[in-house]
Amino acid sequence: MTDSSAKSLFAQPHFYFAIAFLIAVGGFWPSFFSKLRTTDAAHMIHGVTATCWMTIPILQSWLITRQKFTLHRRLGWVTLLVLAPLLVISGLHMVQLMIFRYEQTQALRLLKFTFLDLCAISLFVLFLVLAIVRIRKNDTDGHARYMAGTVLFALEPALERVFVFYIPGVSGFASALYYALITMEAILAVLIYFEWRRKRIRLPFVLALGFFIAMHITLTPIANSPSFANFAKWFARI
Repeated sequence: MTDSSAKSLFAQPHFYFAIAFLIAVGGFWPSFFSKLRTTDAAHMIHGVTATCWMTIPILQSWLITRQKFTLHRRLGWVTLLVLAPLLVISGLHMVQLMIFRYEQTQALRLLKFTFLDLCAISLFVLFLVLAIVRIRKNDTDGHARYMAGTVLFALEPALERVFVFYIPGVSGFASALYYALITMEAILAVLIYFEWRRKRIRLPFVLALGFFIAMHITLTPIANSPSFANFAKWFARI
């Protein structure tokens, strides 16, 4: 590979989406990908849809660089109308199962994950809607960044598992949660810095950074709130 082709590769968004995808596969390998034969239907549906969501931006970015705009739009509609609803619905069901585990174990970390996941799914839907709004207004940069934001929300749980399974000294998910949040905050700070260098800081990455900082601050008090525990138990039985 020549220097110019290497620089061209590193400049392409699909290169970084591919890194995120590899992190997700590595993070979920011990608990999901290596146990596909024994995985129940609910976890299988969520795992497959989440994996597909991580791969779609790679393909979509590649299609744009090849100027295959019609195929890009068709794949976008399939993603919006089929994959996104499956991912959201299966994700909400995973939250319900987590709440049932909390009722059995009373592990406070499960309420933290419940609050984090419900907020992340809500923001995922918001970013998806805003991505559609941006592209309808011919704002391709805004569209791309909101779509990238949806991938970042999916990356955080993968990072938790990377810390648990591969980083020595991390005792469990209670600690890995905060290491993953710090990592996401650092990633977003770098992305915002690069946008600042380009003299145009866009809203999506700022919103995502604010989300992860807010989670960092509020997870413990929310999880310790009896009101949220009651809400979680209600949500699990919808």
